[in-house]
Amino acid sequence: LKYTTMLKIELIGNLGADAELKTENGNEFVSFRVAHTTKHTDVRTGEIVADTTWVSCTKNGRNENLIKYLRKGMTVYLRGNITMKIYTGNDGKSHAGINCYVSEIELCGSTIQEITPTDS
Repeated sequence: LKYTTMLKIELIGNLGADAELKTENGNEFVSFRVAHTTKHTDVRTGEIVADTTWVSCTKNGRNENLIKYLRKGMTVYLRGNITMKIYTGNDGKSHAGINCYVSEIELCGSTIQEITPTDS
């Protein structure tokens, strides 16, 4: 039996901005960021604390129809491969980012008929 390594992610979260069609080295892809927020109670203060994790997402291909529906605030379900990226922010400090190369995406909470697409 031969094993391969993989790092998969399944995520439900909200888009932080409208999706964009981008081109890099002649390859077209859809780019968007998804936020996932968890809440817990701080044991010392008793206050509810919200922690938000941002995931940068790309979906290969032109996907013009998909872009019309991926708008800020939309809840989506994603499945794909995950990677980590270290980068230097505008503050000059090193940061870690989570990236998802999306293989599947579903719109949550609305049907296509309920969503009015934007004109792209």
